[in-house]
Amino acid sequence: MNLFSLLLSLIIAISPPSQFDCDGDNLFVSIRNNLNGDFALVTDLEKIDEGAFVVLDWKDIHLMLPVSFQKGEISFTDKKWLWSYQDNKTGLHEENPRFAQRLPSGKIIEHECKSSVLN
Repeated sequence: MNLFSLLLSLIIAISPPSQFDCDGDNLFVSIRNNLNGDFALVTDLEKIDEGAFVVLDWKDIHLMLPVSFQKGEISFTDKKWLWSYQDNKTGLHEENPRFAQRLPSGKIIEHECKSSVLN
């Protein structure tokens, strides 16, 4: 049983979380590389390629956002929605990504998201 727990914790440690609580509702995330047309599931944020995209399912909203290379973060955006893993001095902050929405008025709404993975 201890070996199983160890293996599970290693998988969780190297994989970005795929379920979050955002403003009190579940948000499901999957990231895929598609530079070669293979739609390969990404399990390591350091291995994202130029063709990557994120799929977000939240409430009645279903988004597919392309990767957007910004200094200091791994982000995905269509300029209306943003999903971002910001880099800090200790590495990527995967448990609390930034999720933002730009309204037609230009106002930006920040949705609070935290990983739903139990420690």
